[in-house]
Amino acid sequence: MGSGNSIWRFILTLQKWFHYFYKKWIFFNARAKANRLRKGVIRRKGVRITNRRLLKTIKDYSKHKFGTTAYWPYLALYTEIRGEFVPGWMPYDYYVFILLPNLNPRPGVLINDLKTYDYRLFGDFAIKPLLIYVSGMFIDPDMEIIDRKRLIKFLSDYNDTIVIKQEGGRGGKEVSILHSSEFVPEELDKKKNYVIQPYIRQYKVLDDLYPDSVNTFRIISFLRKDGLVKIIYVMLRFGADNLKVDNLSSGGYYLYFNLNGNPDSKIYEWQTGIEIGDRHKNTGYVFSDIEIPMFHDMLEKCRQAHKKFPYARVIGWDVCIENTGEPKLIEWNAEEPGFYPFEAKYGPLWSEDDDIWDLEYSVKHLNK
Repeated sequence: MGSGNSIWRFILTLQKWFHYFYKKWIFFNARAKANRLRKGVIRRKGVRITNRRLLKTIKDYSKHKFGTTAYWPYLALYTEIRGEFVPGWMPYDYYVFILLPNLNPRPGVLINDLKTYDYRLFGDFAIKPLLIYVSGMFIDPDMEIIDRKRLIKFLSDYNDTIVIKQEGGRGGKEVSILHSSEFVPEELDKKKNYVIQPYIRQYKVLDDLYPDSVNTFRIISFLRKDGLVKIIYVMLRFGADNLKVDNLSSGGYYLYFNLNGNPDSKIYEWQTGIEIGDRHKNTGYVFSDIEIPMFHDMLEKCRQAHKKFPYARVIGWDVCIENTGEPKLIEWNAEEPGFYPFEAKYGPLWSEDDDIWDLEYSVKHLNK
């Protein structure tokens, strides 16, 4: 009995040290990346903003606001991107490694990977699936299992473009777009789940901007403790150069919108914040000419959807607008909804009355 307890205590000690060094490692890598990006911005711009005196100011702010000077690298990167230091900023490493795990604890946030469940959870705000493939079975929107004969007939009768998404896919990956007649059910991985959706014909303005991808709005919402849902920021993502997806990590671009629905006049490189231009490189569409009449309706749909899922207090919603003008949810993200570089270019995005500024998170969980 005593030997068993000793082994158990040894295992718990090993786990404790593993988590300690793992935290150190992820913070080290994140901050090293911030320093590399900062040097790249300085090199590209040909001017350095963060002199010794300003770096001291940044570190003092980090110590006062977050309990340690260790958060300075992302704050310094923000400063080079923006051209000035702005008090009130939240460093990305604090946001993603300290704040989000507390606001969006597991396992609840993992439901965002269940693309097959979106329509059941969010109703008509989500795209109604044609079919879902779960546990090796094809199921219709009414959750009725359909056999192969009915499946083949449905695909033949549908006779249109479909979108096949694998659960757990990221950055536009694991998505196939093809005609329903080309779909071979046996090619799906029986160990994976999929949602089969109609292909979206997008709103004319967004199609004129760039027609080869479905261009989506990323909307970040925050559920406050008083029950109000606050929109933190809105950006429009779009493709270019024959790209079929709009994801930034796959080569897409973003255009920031203020909460009145007005777009920025220019776009910027998403990691460095360096200016790109005022119009689309392929279509020539001028960004400041974009008008989205249903903008506020889109935001309200996100607010109402967030109230249906209080298990995550920060959610990123990817919303397209159909050619009818109806906003539709493509997917949502509660694991890492996005924050940088928008905090640098347009922040501070969080205000003092947002109930997130808890120094205990920094000091208690990671006292460096």
